[in-house]
Amino acid sequence: MGKKLNFLLMCGLGLAAASTAKASGYQLNEYSVTNLGRAFAGVGVVGDDYSAIAFNPAGMTLKGSGGQLGVSVVEMNSDTRGKLNLNGGGVIGDSPKGRLRLYKVLPHGFGQYKINDKAYVGLGVYSPFGLASKYNAYWFGANHGIRTELEVVDVAASFAYKFTNQWSAGGAVIYRYVHGNLINTPSPLFPKSRNQMDLDGWGWAYNFGVMYEPVQDTRFGVAYRLNSGHTVKGKHKIKKLNPAVNGAYPAETTMTLPNQLTLSAYHKLNSKFGLSGTARWTKWDVFDDFVLHSQYNGGTTEIIPENWKNVWTFSAGVDYYYSPEWTFRFGVSTDPTPIKSPEFRTARIPDADRTWTTLGVSYKYNNMTFDVGYAHLFMKTAEIRNRNAVTTLNAKAVGLSNMYAIQFQYDF
Repeated sequence: MGKKLNFLLMCGLGLAAASTAKASGYQLNEYSVTNLGRAFAGVGVVGDDYSAIAFNPAGMTLKGSGGQLGVSVVEMNSDTRGKLNLNGGGVIGDSPKGRLRLYKVLPHGFGQYKINDKAYVGLGVYSPFGLASKYNAYWFGANHGIRTELEVVDVAASFAYKFTNQWSAGGAVIYRYVHGNLINTPSPLFPKSRNQMDLDGWGWAYNFGVMYEPVQDTRFGVAYRLNSGHTVKGKHKIKKLNPAVNGAYPAETTMTLPNQLTLSAYHKLNSKFGLSGTARWTKWDVFDDFVLHSQYNGGTTEIIPENWKNVWTFSAGVDYYYSPEWTFRFGVSTDPTPIKSPEFRTARIPDADRTWTTLGVSYKYNNMTFDVGYAHLFMKTAEIRNRNAVTTLNAKAVGLSNMYAIQFQYDF
């Protein structure tokens, strides 16, 4: 976290990023409070905040010079009940239950400058992927996970060009930071022992977009974010297991963050109502196996099968323009999990299908806009039948999530 914060301070933005447990897979969208209000429908083409830099850079041409700062707070509650079985043997644990209680803060910021009527440049700092799960230290599934964190921070430099009144295009070059922290007990026979991986690294990613406006206030956008490969390195720590092996060992893993295609549309019906929609495809099948390499015990490799599938997420939103100062929003979204079956669902990512319902409001005063957003996620029960080298976790996770967010915009 220190490296990340120092880098952002050098950029002059003073932002940090955190991650949360409940996006589709480990995907995050919570870097626009305005879009949260409409369940991220119409991202990049509505033109009422500066987050197009992240969603579809072509949409930068809908705003002039300005910027925004926002923060989202994610509340996650989940209970996991079931049994831990020794592979080839009987039950070795069924209590205490796994309790996951999280409050995560996700800051985000964007700024752009209108060079002329055609060209725009921008900079954004946000978190497009991440997850966090933290169970009580001695729950029955501690062999499968106690704490898991994945933090991904994008520093995106973007450019957009308006070719005609109808067509715009844009792109972003992204310097991406990845940090992972994994903790579990290596043996259920030694409940105080700890197996910990702490890894990080930097890499590059790219995002491109096109926007078409056939008539005024009717817009369509297509954006494509390329996948990015990252090698992250750090330490593998063994604690309180055996004096002969306790210690810190060099470790690394290589991971690929997925491609993503986003199709968005917006139509202003009249002076009072606007409709928006988004269909987003994520190529999650790049997350096939999670492979960890460590110099522990002379060199070991742990392979965790994931076998995820590609998914489509759909969202729809309504904007109600009550007055020049006040805008109210409502949105719904279906957000399926990429996990194929309970055998591939882990305690680290107890992901399940969910439905979003969201509300938002904006208040505009002169060249300032204040945004507030709220989302509630209805989540299906996540069934887990996951096997590792030592044990099999048979459990069910029941959870819910709420999001609260505020944002400030300033138009120069």
